[in-house]
Amino acid sequence: MPVNSTAESYARAIAGELLDLRLGDALSINTDEEDLEFAKLVANTALGLTDVTVKIVVTKEGRPVNVLEFDPAPPAHMPKGAVMLRLRHVKRRSAVQGHVLDIAVDRNDLGVIQKFGHLAEPVVLNRRIAVPWCVADVFDAGDPAWEAVGRKIGLSVSNQGLAARYRNRRVSEAGIRNIVLRGEDFCLNLDVPEGTLFTDGAQTLSSGREFLSTMDFDRISFNVDRSSAEGNVRAVLTALGVEQEAELIFKDGILGDWTHTPSLDRLIAFDENLRRPGFISLMDNEICLNLGGALVEALDNVPDTEENLPRWFNTSLYTLRCVLPVKTDVLVTDTNGITEVLMKDSQFLQ
Repeated sequence: MPVNSTAESYARAIAGELLDLRLGDALSINTDEEDLEFAKLVANTALGLTDVTVKIVVTKEGRPVNVLEFDPAPPAHMPKGAVMLRLRHVKRRSAVQGHVLDIAVDRNDLGVIQKFGHLAEPVVLNRRIAVPWCVADVFDAGDPAWEAVGRKIGLSVSNQGLAARYRNRRVSEAGIRNIVLRGEDFCLNLDVPEGTLFTDGAQTLSSGREFLSTMDFDRISFNVDRSSAEGNVRAVLTALGVEQEAELIFKDGILGDWTHTPSLDRLIAFDENLRRPGFISLMDNEICLNLGGALVEALDNVPDTEENLPRWFNTSLYTLRCVLPVKTDVLVTDTNGITEVLMKDSQFLQ
C-alpha cells in the first residue's frame, strides 16, 4: 500500500493507542511481503516511543523469509519487555478464477485454508501470552475500508475504547441466555451458555497493563451453544475465496441445508463442525455469525486439556464468517425470561 496520511495516522494509532508502546518495549512485527512498506512505517513510528530495536519478520505463504531490524539512535535503551504486532492483509474478493475451486482441500493443508478463508483460533489451552499484542488489518490501495479506518482514528481511539468497554460491561451484566437474529425473511435462535464471556478488543494483562488487540475494539464477541441453532439466516460469506450470498437453514442444532455452490459445498465437507455455530460478533453496522471454531478467550474457565472443554464449545480448524444484512435485529433474553431488543438494523440501542 502507498504511504499516505491515513497510513501514517494508522501507524501512529497502532503504536501509540492500540499497543500503547512505552520506553523500553521491544516490538516485533509479523507481516506479509506485500505490507512490508507499512510495517516499516510502524517500525519507524515505534522507535520514537520505545527507543529499542524493532524487528520485522517477513513471511510468504505463512513461512518466514526474512528478518529486518530497525535500530534507534545510540545510546538506545535496554529492552524491558516484548510487544507483538501482526499485520493481516485483507483482500475484498468478489470473484476468483475457476482453478481455485479445483484445489484439493486437505485437512492438514493450512496454507490453502489460510489463503482462501479464515483460520480459527487455535485450541491450545494455557496459551495466554503475557505481552501486549495486536492484529491490525491492512487493505489493498483504494479499498473503501481505508476510509472506515480513517474515520475511526479521527474520532479518537482512546475515547471510543472507553465507550466500548462500557457497552461490553452492560451487555455482560445483562445475563443473556438466548439470542435471536431476525431479518426481513429469516429468524435464527441460539442459546448463550453460562460459561461464556463477552469479549472485545480491550485486553488487560496480569500485570495490569491495558492495550487494544484490534482496531475493531468495539466488536463484542461471545460463544454460543454449538447444538442450539434453530431456524434460518441469510448472510454474505466467503468460501475458498469466493464471496457469495447464501441462506443457511439449521434444524436440531446443525446446518441441514444451504444455498449450494461448489466452493461452499466443498468447504462444509471439509469439516463437520462447520455445520455448527461457534460464536457471534456484534458491532455497529456488522452482525456476524461464525460457524466452526469458537473462542478460547471467551471461556470463563479455561481447562488444562481439550478433553475438558465444555460440550457446547465448538472446535474446527476453520471459521466461516457469515455477515448478516444491515436490516437485522438482535433480540436477547436474560435468565429471568425478559426479552429486549439489543440491536435494531445492526445498530446498538444503548
